[in-house]
Amino acid sequence: MSNLEKNTNLFFKQYNLEKRNYNIIIHGKNGLGKFDFIINILNNYFKKNNITTMDPLTHPDTYYLSLPLYDKAGKIIRSINNDERLLYEYGFEDTFDSYRVGSEIAINQIRRLIEFTQLSPTEKHKIIIINNCNYLNQESSAALLKTLEETESPSIFFLLSSETSQIKDTIISRCHLFSYNENIIDNKYNSLYNFFILKNPKLKNIIEEYDHVSSFKDAEDEIALIFNNKKNSLAYSEEWSHRGSLYIDYLIDLFSLLMKGPYLKSNNQLTEIYNKLHNKISISSSKATKIITFLTKKRREIKSNINKKLFYDDLLIVLQKEL
Repeated sequence: MSNLEKNTNLFFKQYNLEKRNYNIIIHGKNGLGKFDFIINILNNYFKKNNITTMDPLTHPDTYYLSLPLYDKAGKIIRSINNDERLLYEYGFEDTFDSYRVGSEIAINQIRRLIEFTQLSPTEKHKIIIINNCNYLNQESSAALLKTLEETESPSIFFLLSSETSQIKDTIISRCHLFSYNENIIDNKYNSLYNFFILKNPKLKNIIEEYDHVSSFKDAEDEIALIFNNKKNSLAYSEEWSHRGSLYIDYLIDLFSLLMKGPYLKSNNQLTEIYNKLHNKISISSSKATKIITFLTKKRREIKSNINKKLFYDDLLIVLQKEL
């Protein structure tokens, strides 16, 4: 049974979607397949209720909302789709079709959503998908809160989130939380890069269409050169600045392996990868832990609208010092 099927079965054990209203936050880190999970839930829901549709997102009872795309005049053109959202959140793209991605879900988007919920459904429920609700600002959160408390029509709200800590407490208090369980990796892998891709299933789609993550493979050798004082860390600043915010996650995984490697069982697939990595970058678990703490702090910073070159200048200076 696939991870998608396991999560779907678990969901329907908790929710039969037969009541009048549901407010459910689906949470889990980016790239796990939460959006595909929602589509699978809707397909099951429509089938159960004998509702015919080719695409659950285009059904008249479904409303999809995400970060807005703005034209040059500041007019909202549409919401970005899930693939675009991942590219944006991973720090790879900030425009699509020559339109700029907004940094927040705007109040006008919520107002249109409210208008949608004021109409009676053609079938059983109005279905609203907010992807990703971490981007609700203060104003849009307040407007959504009133709608979550009471809608004029039977409604099911699916709020997707990669970090529940960024959601307003008042929103969380009006919702159920459903944790989308991570995939248990059964496939064989022979490198940290392959392990990272398998951990984040949606990255496969990005790799097939774009060349955004292949340079991650160079991280081990680049850090080894810094560690052995064979290259100044700042020499990598420009290149690293183009690797997106996802690269910080990759670095955290790299140093996490250096941290826990000595305690892995001999039959663990990661043991051989750790041994090769430690031969290049022979640091202690305590030193790796200190670097992970620093990188975790920097991961929060990179979400802000900052100069990526200066960001990586600072990161690499500290990294060389800690190594």
